[in-house]
Amino acid sequence: MDVTKHIEGLVKGSYSDFKILYEEYSPNLYGFIFNITRSRSMAEDIMQETFIKLWINRENIDMSLSFKSYLFKISKHKIIDEFRKRTNSPVFEDYMVYCDQLCADSNDNIEQKIDFDYFQQQLNTAKTKLTSRQQEIFELSKEEGLTSSEIAKRLNISEQTVYNILSSAMKVLRKEMGLSCFLFMLFFY
Repeated sequence: MDVTKHIEGLVKGSYSDFKILYEEYSPNLYGFIFNITRSRSMAEDIMQETFIKLWINRENIDMSLSFKSYLFKISKHKIIDEFRKRTNSPVFEDYMVYCDQLCADSNDNIEQKIDFDYFQQQLNTAKTKLTSRQQEIFELSKEEGLTSSEIAKRLNISEQTVYNILSSAMKVLRKEMGLSCFLFMLFFY
């Protein structure tokens, strides 16, 4: 395949050339991103964002440079941006601590054990068993990182009520998460 011809078409605004380049490079790009992020959904999102940026900036592509390097450089910056966003998330910070602990403890089948998407899915399923108030307080505390006093002020309730509701929510989640409980305990205790 003559990649140069399709890159030239892309620069001129050809959507069909863009689609051909997408089909040619997306599998390798997805693999590259997934190897770094270990998250299928994050890899898919970053790959899509990379190609969107490519389309938006198509007129600035330097034909004298490697197209593949340009594409992977865009994705690398997107990965860095995503990790910066996620590192500000209390749940992701706890997840990273858990990953470090797993790597220190064992080397067997770590990829499955540290799948953040799987953990998040399990947690979201378990949260459906909470009352709306329990879910609200749990999310404010454990996902947004608010203190009990901040939650009490925001919801106009006492701190003791926050503690009580959070405690009951944690019991429900521990029960619902079953085998994932160890992971859950690492995240939220």
